[in-house]
Amino acid sequence: MSPSPAGLHVSALFQYPVKSCAPLALGRGFIDDYGLAGDRRYLVTDPDGGFLTGRRHPRLASLLATPVEGGVVLAADDRAPLLLASSKFPDEYVDVVIWRQTVPARRCGAPADAWLSDYLGTAARLVHFGARSRRPIKDVSDREVGFADGYPLLLTSEASLADLQEACPSPLVMEQFRPNIVVAGADPWAEDSWRRIRIGALEFEVHSPCERCVFTTLAPRSESFHPMQQPLRTLIRHHHDGKHTPLFGHNLIAQGTGLIERGMAVTVLA
Repeated sequence: MSPSPAGLHVSALFQYPVKSCAPLALGRGFIDDYGLAGDRRYLVTDPDGGFLTGRRHPRLASLLATPVEGGVVLAADDRAPLLLASSKFPDEYVDVVIWRQTVPARRCGAPADAWLSDYLGTAARLVHFGARSRRPIKDVSDREVGFADGYPLLLTSEASLADLQEACPSPLVMEQFRPNIVVAGADPWAEDSWRRIRIGALEFEVHSPCERCVFTTLAPRSESFHPMQQPLRTLIRHHHDGKHTPLFGHNLIAQGTGLIERGMAVTVLA
């Protein structure tokens, strides 16, 4: 392993309070036992508990969810915002299914369900990853994750995005890849060789590359997927697992809890 590049640092932080919602840029955040505090702790489901995402409901990607003290605000360009106070959530847990895992989740109440059902044009419920919610990471059974796809955190690199953009005929922005932590100062795809990094006082296991899907072809605040399936088609050729599974970014698992801030140095440990 070569030494960490001089100037390697966190250039952006993003949070997604509701799974598949629009990204919320942060100056700093707190890494807790489930990832970035407040990230993907709310989930939209159908009435039977099956999770809904932007892959099949692209309008979710334009949902503006903002954490506030004691709750969250839901907003969108075409309707009045809705303030949801967690103190008013019913004391009711229901089973929801996310990637074949059944998770007990707290209902957020009828006003949230009505607002989201009207917004999406289909029957929907909002649930919260509450005090009684449990979801182990599939291949790390002693650690847990909220409603993220599989792992607590996702890291991407500005240099890798720039390299992909050179090969891709359509303009790209990092938000299409929905990371939590973006780093700058590395060579393109250098993160593929990282196994352990430190940011501030926290160490992270670089667990696995992230397989990408059609959601990457949805530009921010758009409700239409790219007609030529870009950048997915370019990734299949340009950066894949050897079997043409498209890869971009890496899943992280924090080895503790603590503060993370934009501008913090990143050190490659292994």
